[in-house]
Amino acid sequence: MKPLLASTKSLALPLLVALAMPASASLIDDIPAGAGYAAWELCTRAIASGDDYWRVRLQYTVPKVQPLPLIWDVDFTPGVKAAVRSFVPTLENRRVAIYRPGLGCTLVTPDTSELSVKRQPFRPAGVLPASALAWPHGEAAAQASGLSAAQAAVLAKGGKAMFSETTLQASQKINTIALLVAQDGALVYEKYANGYQRAQPQLGWSMTKTLTSLIVGVMHTDGRFALDEPVGLQRWNGTAKAGITWRHLLNMAPGLAWTEGYEGASDATQMLFSQSDQGAWAADRPFTSAPGSTFTYSTGFANVAMYAMRQKLGGTHQALYDYYQARLFAPLGIRGGVVEPDASGTPVGGARGLLRPVDWLRLGQLVANHGQWQGQTLIDGDYMDFFAAASPASAEYGGMVWRQPAKDIAEDVRARLPQDLLWFAGHMGQFIVVVPSRNLVVLRMGVAFDKTLARNQTMALVADLLQAR
Repeated sequence: MKPLLASTKSLALPLLVALAMPASASLIDDIPAGAGYAAWELCTRAIASGDDYWRVRLQYTVPKVQPLPLIWDVDFTPGVKAAVRSFVPTLENRRVAIYRPGLGCTLVTPDTSELSVKRQPFRPAGVLPASALAWPHGEAAAQASGLSAAQAAVLAKGGKAMFSETTLQASQKINTIALLVAQDGALVYEKYANGYQRAQPQLGWSMTKTLTSLIVGVMHTDGRFALDEPVGLQRWNGTAKAGITWRHLLNMAPGLAWTEGYEGASDATQMLFSQSDQGAWAADRPFTSAPGSTFTYSTGFANVAMYAMRQKLGGTHQALYDYYQARLFAPLGIRGGVVEPDASGTPVGGARGLLRPVDWLRLGQLVANHGQWQGQTLIDGDYMDFFAAASPASAEYGGMVWRQPAKDIAEDVRARLPQDLLWFAGHMGQFIVVVPSRNLVVLRMGVAFDKTLARNQTMALVADLLQAR
């Protein structure tokens, strides 16, 4: 299949002038991150999710990786891969994301090759047959009859606002893709933006951290380890890091140095877009404080958790894939979901969960159910208690999940939300908000450049629904 090729060399002069100035050093550092972000975004959204390539490129990617589009070449081969590179001399930073059925997309970083990644053995899990039963046990459509008149009015008004834009400027749009609501264990509202369908999986970004914690919870329930047991990485043997426990790691307080952020060069972008074995790289960050004492939000720590679970299961990427598919996804009825792997094969547990919105909602319902599902215990109560409780290092955070009190929620809205509120949160405005005491789960997904507006809209909708009951 012929690649789509686009070049913008004629637009590069303004950036070349900027790069010649001392203040532009950060732009040079940002180019590998921008190229990696763009390649992975184009591959995951346009191939794995089946989105429109030009929409993904122009509306979702170009505004995010400025000024890279002034100096990039993009090669996109439908169904196969996306490659992005800069063409400025001395700034050759090519990144390629390749698609593999059943695994989504993987970013091939400079320390590995496309061939070595493609040669990794892999057996995909079978896709569960679709059932006509009501959600969450089947694939039936949402039933608005479960809503009161007041709640239906809240959703009509709130949904209209969330799928509307307040600006024509691409870099400020909220680009809502999906809005779903479950109440009392039933799907009562489901809406997608024009051009999107239920069958399309969507990238959860950092909501994947909470998914990773739930996989850890299943492993804990299976007796594979205890929360206060050392994580046990072989590379930590004989060092101070050997004392880091699962509790420390999941509370984002292992005592390792980390700088988060997607706006340029950081530990997060260096790991995600330039390292083939992300969990190992994150595990090697310097030890800077006593475990349990300092909260440090980190995509890397969730990747360490995946890396450690892979080790617990014998060290193969297939074993970890089979485990979370069989022990979490299959019982929940999740169809075709995956955590995209890095180039070493380990799932990128901090950022690359790719599930249909209706399946992300199932994860929220599992949390609302305190780990119970159809009469069986998927995750035991002890782990779910830990998951929801405040980390000793931060009252806002639990076991890789956000919780009340949450400073990022607007103060007037926060005052209307219950204290047991928990929420998954991801880059570019991915949210699953869970209120266990009211058995309410609300999901919002999209590509929000105004992340504050997307968050405030979602939390206000939750508050309004609770008040309308």
